[in-house]
Amino acid sequence: MKCHHIAFWTNDIEKLATFYKRYFEGHVLFRHSIDDFRCIFMRICEGVLIEIMSRTGLSATNSHERVGYSHLSLEVASRAEVNRLTEYFRGHNVPLVKDREQYDDGFYESAILDPDGNIIELAYIDRNVNPMV
Repeated sequence: MKCHHIAFWTNDIEKLATFYKRYFEGHVLFRHSIDDFRCIFMRICEGVLIEIMSRTGLSATNSHERVGYSHLSLEVASRAEVNRLTEYFRGHNVPLVKDREQYDDGFYESAILDPDGNIIELAYIDRNVNPMV
């Protein structure tokens, strides 16, 4: 068994798709709609699949800490890449919720918010410190 994709509900499907295209090299694989349901399947980064879904009547929540989804973590090749991406997103006024934090488990991370407030973590993992992940 393997993870196939991560899905997000949104009230503005095109805005969210544009964000992932612009900042994460997103490519639309297909679009689907039936009745009031719409979805866009995209490939981002190096093979991560996401599904962006919309329908009428969705309610928004402002909490970043809630039962359920927490964040999408994308691994990068180096600490320097975390630093570069952090400055890149800061320069584009993308909200930052974590700014270059080093943890004792070998993770070095920053995190941003997509237009709907979903957390996207940018992580470098030092395998000398943590060879288990």
